Amino acid sequence: MKANAVLIHPKDNVAVAIKEIKAGEAVTGIGDRRVSANEDIMRNHKMAIAAVAEGEPVLKYGERIGFASKPIRPGDWVHGHNLKWEED
Repeated sequence: MKANAVLIHPKDNVAVAIKEIKAGEAVTGIGDRRVSANEDIMRNHKMAIAAVAEGEPVLKYGERIGFASKPIRPGDWVHGHNLKWEED
């Protein structure tokens, strides 16, 4: 099966969709992790591959890119609706 996402850094808790991923579709290209999309994920958008509690950092490139503004489940789309840029 061809990859539909890429994990940029092993520390990351998000992956990037390299093509559209439909809700319920298994995410491939993220190593041995088993995650399915909870909603449609647009190409080039972030998707959680691990649970991120409210206030915890969201990691991409092995670096913090923001904080969860509410709990994020594996398979959730990660964007402005659940990501904030500053810690409370």
